[in-house]
Amino acid sequence: MNLKSGSVDQFEQFSQFKDLQEFNAHLEIWLAVHKYKFSKGELAGLKRLVRFAAKIPGVSNAKIGRC
Repeated sequence: MNLKSGSVDQFEQFSQFKDLQEFNAHLEIWLAVHKYKFSKGELAGLKRLVRFAAKIPGVSNAKIGRC
């Protein structure tokens, strides 16, 4: 598989969620189990990245400089 950067819309096929509500529910459950493994800064970075995964639930292609 050869992925190139571009519009997040081209990665819609990789979403495993039917809508944003399902994505948020899964994320909340996952964080309840794994949150203790992350530092405060890592959690802040993860939550920032999650915001970029809202247009196509669970898919983000934000550049490091953009976060």
